[in-house]
Amino acid sequence: MLGCEQAIRLTSDMGPRARTSALLAVARPLIVFSVIGATLFFLGWTLVSNWDSLQSEELHVRPVLLAVSLVPGLAGVLVLALTWPVIVRHMSGSGGDYSTALVKTFLYSWAGRYIPGKVAYVVGRFFLGRSLGVSSQALVGSIVYESALLLVAGAALATVTLVPTLAVESESVLPYLALPVLVVGGAVALHPTVLRRLLRFGTRIAGRDAGELDWLLPSRLVGGATMLYALAFVLNGLGFYLLIVSITDYSVRYLPLAVGVYGLAAVLGMISVFAPAGLGVREGVIVAVLQTTMPVELAVAISIAARFWATAIDLLLIGGCFVYDQLSGERMLINAIRGRGETVAAAPVIDT
Repeated sequence: MLGCEQAIRLTSDMGPRARTSALLAVARPLIVFSVIGATLFFLGWTLVSNWDSLQSEELHVRPVLLAVSLVPGLAGVLVLALTWPVIVRHMSGSGGDYSTALVKTFLYSWAGRYIPGKVAYVVGRFFLGRSLGVSSQALVGSIVYESALLLVAGAALATVTLVPTLAVESESVLPYLALPVLVVGGAVALHPTVLRRLLRFGTRIAGRDAGELDWLLPSRLVGGATMLYALAFVLNGLGFYLLIVSITDYSVRYLPLAVGVYGLAAVLGMISVFAPAGLGVREGVIVAVLQTTMPVELAVAISIAARFWATAIDLLLIGGCFVYDQLSGERMLINAIRGRGETVAAAPVIDT
């Protein structure tokens, strides 16, 4: 490894632009991890300093209800896994029923969310998708579409379920108006007519030909995928509410708030690129919202429990996918790693 003096000498030999890029490449992850570390430290400090108060709360773990809470959480991720292949097959021009191989591709790559930068999450789907014969353009486009639709769906759900409750609790709606603005703006931008014009304008500025843009999702598919992603957030939020109830008493009138905050936390965790699986970001959002309805130390404890709960769901899904893959004899992951992935989708190259 380079010592401090060598690193300083190396950066001093670079040009101003290269030096700035190198410093930003080092500083950006340091800043992000510092923020995550500070958030986790705050959560831990709050929990420890208020431990006596937490013990005085009526905590009573209900194992059966805790196990039941995993079911909607599992269903929520499966909805995501079933929706993505629909987008892929439209963008690749492949008709017919989509293969379970694309669902397994999603579930296997789901583990990449736990690696900082979320590059592994995208690379995993790209690597496995290419081994199945899906074009690079279809994979990249489907992931971009998925991210945008998830953002709109999560913000829309939070607008309906979270904003009214928070407005009543805080007696102010102004801080939460950004969510409906994001929903309207995102919905307009994703409409095929508007998106086609935006892409053609952007490619014209870049001096490139946008082509026919036949791969753009029609409005019917955009609306259907958004509804499915909203359903996934609802299922995850329902599981989160059941998790809370399995730990402590929590009025059913806060069910919409629990659904909304978990969806919002998931979206913010998703766009926090350097936070592995939204670590620190999701917990901070959950605590910030839940403390309006319960003691802050209890909100911290629930946010930590939710992290383990979500990790258990991911392990069950990925492990179940691997077992099914092995027992079915397909062994897609092993074959892809060995370079023997079979083509299950004749994916033509899409001009972009």
